[in-house]
Amino acid sequence: MAHNRVLNSISDFFGDIGRARNASSIYSELSHLSDGALKARGLTREGIASHAFNKAFPSK
Repeated sequence: MAHNRVLNSISDFFGDIGRARNASSIYSELSHLSDGALKARGLTREGIASHAFNKAFPSK
């Protein structure tokens, strides 16, 4: 049982790394858009970080 918990923790850790990279990619893509393009997507420049995090980590 302890062995499974360790493996699950390691798997979760690497999964979080992948999701963090995805959040970074989303943030980078959106940060290059104009304010008008962001508005068309229902976003503000101030909301980019939280939007990227919520897209990459939907359950957190």
